[in-house]
Parts: sequence; C-alpha cells; structure tokens
Amino acid sequence: MRDRMSPGERMHALLTGQKPDRIPVIPFAFGYTAKLAGLPIGDFYSDGKKCFWCQLMAADLHGYDATPMYGYASVGAWEFGGKIGFPYEVGHGAPYVIKHPIETEEDVDKIEIPDPKTAGANPIMMEVAKQANALGMPAIFQIGGFITYCGNAMEPARMLHWMIRKPELVHKFINKVEEYQKLVTDWFVDTFGAEKCMVFSGGAIESNKVISPKQYETFALPHEININKYIFSKGLHVVMMHPCADQNKNLPFYKQIREACGWKGKYVWNFGPETPIEKQIEAFGAHDIIAGNVDPPSFQTRSFDEVLMLCKDNIERGLKNPSGYILMPGCEMPPLAPPINVHAMMVAARKFGSFG
Repeated sequence: MRDRMSPGERMHALLTGQKPDRIPVIPFAFGYTAKLAGLPIGDFYSDGKKCFWCQLMAADLHGYDATPMYGYASVGAWEFGGKIGFPYEVGHGAPYVIKHPIETEEDVDKIEIPDPKTAGANPIMMEVAKQANALGMPAIFQIGGFITYCGNAMEPARMLHWMIRKPELVHKFINKVEEYQKLVTDWFVDTFGAEKCMVFSGGAIESNKVISPKQYETFALPHEININKYIFSKGLHVVMMHPCADQNKNLPFYKQIREACGWKGKYVWNFGPETPIEKQIEAFGAHDIIAGNVDPPSFQTRSFDEVLMLCKDNIERGLKNPSGYILMPGCEMPPLAPPINVHAMMVAARKFGSFG
C-alpha cells in the first residue's frame, strides 16, 4: 500500500490539527537501526554521522515517520564531567555510566555548569541535528528529566539517600542542571532558529518504581515548570515528552506542567505501557497528541501476528484522542527486534489507522 503523504507532510498535518492520510508511526528506534545497518551500536552513539545515517536509512526502508535524533537514558553523567561507556559489548544497548561526577558532598559545590557546546555527548547531538536540519527536518535536542540527570550524575542510590538525609544537596545540583539546560536551549535556538527546533524530554529515573510522587513534586516539578516555560519564551512550539516506565502517580504533575505553561505549544506524550492511553487522553487529550505505548519487549519476544494485534489494539484506543495520535512503542525499540516485527507497526498503521 502506498502512502499519499510524505512523513514531513503527515507530521505537519498532525501538529497543525489537520487529518493526515494515516496515523504517523515513530518506532523510537536507535540501536535497532545500527543493527539493521550492520554497524556496532557503539558506533551509532559515538559518531553523529553514522547515528543520523542509520536512522535515515531505517526510516526509508520501513517507511515510518521518525526524524533522526540523538539521546540516551544515562544523560547527565558525561555532561557534568563523569565518564560513560559506549555499547560495544554483547548485551549492551545504549551508553552507560562508568564514573559519576558527584561522589562526595563536596563535589556538589565544586561542580561547575558546563559549556553546552563541549559538554558530554552534546557535540554528537548537534551533529545529528545539523544533518536533519539540512534535509528540512526538525533539529531535536534533549533536555528535561531533572531526576534522571541528577541520578546519573550522583548515582541513583546516592541521590535517593540524599533526598532523605541531605535534600539541600539535591536541590543545589538540580538548580545547576536547570541553568545548564537553559544554555543548551539557547545554543540550539541560536544555531537553527526556534521554528526549526524540537525538544525531547525523557525521564527514566522519574519512574515511581524509583521515586515517590512526593519526591517528584518536591525535587523535579518546579524545575520542569521552569524549563518548559523557558522553551516557550524562546519561541519553541513542539515538545516530545517521554515519561518512562511506571509514572502513573506522577501524571497529575505532568498535567500541572501543561497548566502552568497555559497549554502553549503542542506536546506529544509517550508514556510507558504501564499508563493506559485512556488516562493520558483524560489528562491531555483536549490539547495534546498521544503517542501510543505498545509494550517494547513484545517486539523482540512475540510473533509478527501478536505484535500486529498489539498495535491494532493501541491504534483503536489512541484514535479516540481528539487532538491526534501516533503509533509508538512505550520506550525504545529493542535493538534485537526482528525487522518484520518493527514493520508490523507500518502494516497496522495502514490497515487500521488510515483516513479517507
């Protein structure tokens, strides 16, 4: 079946409240695209040109609608002076922290706000964004996820201990993270112009399997409100929010972020499979796009027919959102997913999510 719209036309229609030819498909695929191209996943994350090429070719092969971007869950450690490892070993799927930059209480005071142009993986992220921009695609950059940044910089167990015993240390560092993220925003807006940029905000350690909703409200919420207000003050309009894993108890706070921002801009919400689409529509449906949350491991462990039915169910529920829907997994596509199971998303979108 041929699509009547290009991926760019389809996403533009969705973001502007028009009806596309079919629902967009974004498989949240990173390491998978390297495997598909026959390259080590470590090369994908360490080389911006390879990172972009793998994503571009995979999108062309499958026909899905994702824009190449750079990001990973261990963000924050390398950027603030720690060390990460790239995923070259068997079983590795993404960068991981080797050394946390904050190991003592004194480190919190010593650590300085880094230059975004040279900090950690930012040069790689900028390289991917420049190649996307050259082809008329959005330049995507990663900010937000303050608990994730903090946990990766401090080490999660240390952060959780300090949240209870030394909360002032956590607050002090997160204040620095906020200032750093504003600098990253300025850098991308100055480089491309706000109208050509898009924000990606992912939070893994924010999961209620790690922190309580009260801890999210105390340590993260004020800063999430501040950075979201800041990006709108700079003229950005589109935000992809990925509250990873079980964040059901944080859902009211994400709604509070939108209310504090006056429901400006357009958000695409991609929660983990633990959060029912119906709850997302209730919270955001009057304004924002809901991106489906098909169970990620199923793409690797189940058959094509089973994945197709999971996508069908997700589509039928997501299409009830009045502000639009995208078919996605609830987190990154497993790197070892069989290509035919990834393609099941395209089959499902064309069969069950076409308009007219």
